[in-house]
Formats: sequence, C-alpha cells, structure tokens
Amino acid sequence: LINIKLMKTGGIYGALRICAIAEAFGVECMIGCMLESKIAVSAAAHLAAAKGIITRADLDGPSLCSTDPYEGGPAYEGPWIRMNRTPGLGIVSAPCFTS
Repeated sequence: LINIKLMKTGGIYGALRICAIAEAFGVECMIGCMLESKIAVSAAAHLAAAKGIITRADLDGPSLCSTDPYEGGPAYEGPWIRMNRTPGLGIVSAPCFTS
C-alpha cells in the first residue's frame, strides 16, 4: 500500500505518476494529507475519486484546524467525503485579507 500525499509529491502531477507506477505493479494506494487547508484536501479528494487504484483516504487535515476560512469543497459526513458539483475544486469563497 502506498500512501500518497499531494504536498509531498509536488502536487497532482507527481501523484498521478505514482498512481501510474502503482497501477503497473498492482499496488493499491491511499490518499493522505498533512495539516492542510480544505483547498489542498479538496484536490486530494478529487484525485481519489478519479483513480480506482486509490482505495482508501485519510483526509482529516481540515478537521484538525481551529477554523475553516473557506466555503464549499467536499463535505465531511462521518467517515464519508461527499463531493459537490461546483466547478474546479468546489471552493466558492476565500477569506478576505486586509493589511
């Protein structure tokens, strides 16, 4: 079992390369994360939904953060991650930073 973390692979391209190698050798993958915002975890959830070789997910990073400044993206419902139908990563608003 290979644990793929987007932040450690350099993003989706690197993760897709790992998936291709795993598929060639018949090795299952899981998608994991570090302490990341919903934006990064949304990308990981989309990758997991798209690749059959990814059979497990551990994407709890946003639930460990004290606040979630983003709206949209996948919804966490117990052990399930529900994808939405919003274009892109599904994030509909970002925080407004002022100086």
